Amino acid sequence: MPALDGLRAIAIAMVFGYHVNKGVVPAGFWGVILFFVLSGYLITRLLCAETDRTGRIDVRSFYVKRALRLLPALFVVCLALLAVGTAWSNVVPTLGYYGNYARIEGVDLGLLTHSWSLAVEEHFYLLWPLLIAAVPARHRLRAVGLLAVAAIAWRVIAIGVMSPGWVYNATDTNAAAILAGCYLGVARPRAWRSADWSVPALLALMLLPVFGEKGPALLWGGFVAIALGVTAIQYAVSRPSWLEAPVLVWLGKISYGLYLWHYVFIRSGFPVWAALPLTVATAAASWYLVEEPVRRWRVRLEKRMPKREPAHEPARSTGWSRALPRQARPFGAPHSPVSSLQPSVVGSGVSGLSPSEAGEVSPPRAAA
Repeated sequence: MPALDGLRAIAIAMVFGYHVNKGVVPAGFWGVILFFVLSGYLITRLLCAETDRTGRIDVRSFYVKRALRLLPALFVVCLALLAVGTAWSNVVPTLGYYGNYARIEGVDLGLLTHSWSLAVEEHFYLLWPLLIAAVPARHRLRAVGLLAVAAIAWRVIAIGVMSPGWVYNATDTNAAAILAGCYLGVARPRAWRSADWSVPALLALMLLPVFGEKGPALLWGGFVAIALGVTAIQYAVSRPSWLEAPVLVWLGKISYGLYLWHYVFIRSGFPVWAALPLTVATAAASWYLVEEPVRRWRVRLEKRMPKREPAHEPARSTGWSRALPRQARPFGAPHSPVSSLQPSVVGSGVSGLSPSEAGEVSPPRAAA
């Protein structure tokens, strides 16, 4: 769905603005929260659709696809930074996907500071397929809903009992945004065309200092971003033409590379007029020379491998679409099974998922 790529482009623009000037865009880190909501939504749709088609989740295949989607571009960034003198102590937490907790402990990750959100995404990728596979389809809507409520409740509690650094960076507190997207992926998101106010509201409110890192609503504002992110996805589902503008769709497609490289150029001292084109050019090179060739290689490899038979006949499926009540079926298809969804609906972002990528689901990440 191109409009979701367009929404991803909005998210990376928010993060870019935040890192360029936190005074002008004090809550631009909401773009990361939007990425989290998108990732939860897209990954959950992908996993539920697989369950409906085959009766199971191939967890190993999922992990391999995620690794091949995310690691090559990240390796290139880390190798480039090591070549110019970045310390291994910065690279190891990034590649080990524990950069968020390293930040909480006071470790300065330098030009890889923004990799903290990649860690949050990776923890989600590790755990969520196992949880989805363990929950019977008929209980999935209720189970995911309860998890989302619990995650939101924990974030409320954590704001009062944990340090601001923990609430901002930790996986458990950022699970509220991801699980809100997961619930949207299991429930039937409405094509809410009248919610055209959601994206402008997100962009306007992020300019208010009250939600910035020195504002009184720094952490509480995250709930505003989550609510607007959920609403914006329902608006994007209606496929507004402006979100499907070719330039936005293209930027959304290369958003993982944009996220990886933008902080490097901005924090290296390049002026905005140079950092922006350098980021776009490098991200485009990453997409066409690294990410896409790896994806094509993976697709060719999969075609050569013997296909596994479904665990049950699709027509007799007890998967997502048949086990859930009508209101919980996938958006835009109240009477059609989820198995009709193609993998291309789930795609790239902070984590590397692009709604337009065949067989992919992912995000750019966090604000530093």
